[in-house]
Amino acid sequence: PGDASVQILRPMSVRPSDVAVGLMSSGEKAEPVKAAPTSKAVGPPEGVGPSVIYKLYRGAIGEVDAKPCRIWAEFPSLELCWTPYDCPAREADRVSLLEISCCTCDVAPDCADGQASSKRDTNVQLLVFAPHAALGREQRQETAGSPGISGGKPSAEVEAIRIIGPHPALQEFGCALQQLVDCRETEGPSGIEFIQKRLFQYLWKHQGESKTELALYEAQAVLAFNLDPKAGIAYVRSRLGKDTDDALGEWLAQMSTQNGGLDPTMLGNYFSRRDTMEIFKVFVRRLDFTGTDIVAAMRLLFDTFKPGGEGQVISRILELFAEAYFLQWTVWKEKQEGAKANYKDSDSVMTLAVSLIMLNTGMHVASKKLNKKAAAMADMTLEAYIKMARSTVDEEQVPEESLTTWYEAIKESEISMQPLPRNAFSKLPVQPDIEGWLILVVSPTVQKRYWAVCALQRMYLFSDNSDVEPWDAIDLKDKRVQAVWSDATSRASYMADLQGKGCMASCLPTNQAARRSRTCLTAEDTMERAFEVMVGASNTTPMLSRLSKPRKRLALVAESPDLMDRWVTLITSGPY
Repeated sequence: PGDASVQILRPMSVRPSDVAVGLMSSGEKAEPVKAAPTSKAVGPPEGVGPSVIYKLYRGAIGEVDAKPCRIWAEFPSLELCWTPYDCPAREADRVSLLEISCCTCDVAPDCADGQASSKRDTNVQLLVFAPHAALGREQRQETAGSPGISGGKPSAEVEAIRIIGPHPALQEFGCALQQLVDCRETEGPSGIEFIQKRLFQYLWKHQGESKTELALYEAQAVLAFNLDPKAGIAYVRSRLGKDTDDALGEWLAQMSTQNGGLDPTMLGNYFSRRDTMEIFKVFVRRLDFTGTDIVAAMRLLFDTFKPGGEGQVISRILELFAEAYFLQWTVWKEKQEGAKANYKDSDSVMTLAVSLIMLNTGMHVASKKLNKKAAAMADMTLEAYIKMARSTVDEEQVPEESLTTWYEAIKESEISMQPLPRNAFSKLPVQPDIEGWLILVVSPTVQKRYWAVCALQRMYLFSDNSDVEPWDAIDLKDKRVQAVWSDATSRASYMADLQGKGCMASCLPTNQAARRSRTCLTAEDTMERAFEVMVGASNTTPMLSRLSKPRKRLALVAESPDLMDRWVTLITSGPY
């Protein structure tokens, strides 16, 4: 802590919710202020605001011992945690928020030569210090020769964790953590305990404060549209002033491509109506197909909505798509890359698009619905596809080489009509019903930690690998959700989930005393924090297709009984 090459993260002249973002000068030094705590607070702490709490709870990514890790503040247990991607934190990967003495941040050793192109490209090194006695047994053994230890006897403070990660995210996290420590030192530990009991309110307030009035109106419009497109459009007309087909089509395109959030199924059902044809024409012309071949353009189209209705609806959608794509193609056709084409008119684009949809259906959709023999017959060969395409488009417009390229592209990757949002949830115009860390119980030996966001009647599970692309999503429509402890069948199923030789000490932690008093935890330790999501009796579609065996029942564990109740209540009550 006394090394002059590091900077004590001491926010200066900031409001409670501010977080410093600039890199510290390696030549500066500031000693931690050990001010005497004031009398116990009876209300929220003044030193930190909702944005700081959210930043600490969401955490940041980096590397510990050259392994990708996430570090975050687990407020329900009042601990700072760090762990490999998507893994629950072990006892050795924790230190009490009430015991942290200070943290330091400086340019990482590999960036110290100043060759990084910008501050944003620079890695920073975050060190967190705590009293030696505050560390777990494994940590105390590991720090036996680390800085802060002399003569084999523990000094007052030792390094609890060293993590290297990208600026500015890790720098901001470090500043927020030091701000929390300063608040604890000046206001007493009751402020952090206040946050512990009201974490949900802090997260909710942060989301509300991060949206402008227009964004909140748009959020309500999105939610209204996802429940009833007709009501949603009426809201957009009255509150957002989008009262023409052009304005509505442009808004829908912006929400589904740039902002995200519109339910793809509801949007597809809306466009399946004949009275929305003019709005869809504007919508599809707002999509940017610049430089894309027809397969990539169709992927972009069906990445925004799930087409509904019969074959006539698909034909009408493809017809308007062909017109929009042909208009854009005529502008940049001389600069096209990849598979070449020389379309005469939009009709050529239309017939080719139909042939590609038929190819996609035979290769991917039919194989899921038919038996193996029937699916094999539906699976079209390259020769058969070229013959079919040649009946409508001649070689002067589309060379055989291009047809082969598109055939192979679809064979390798389906043109999916089950789209998911493509924007980080922090950028969506929607305030989540609830968000936070959940542990997915896969088996007695496999439990995964995900950042879960419940919004738009879906639960999106985000891996530590990406804040933009969900690892998977659960459609919550027609799902049953209940606390595990409240139902005998659920309790038995949950106990069965956790039977086996796996040790539960590294997953599903409860409080410090329980973890340190024995080596393994049982299902009873976590049952009061667990809830189930189950498909309805009439629903045969399993959940989480990314699992090796998709489930019709999922067990999820929240960080506290209170948060579990919140998840169950808000999922059950729906978006309103």
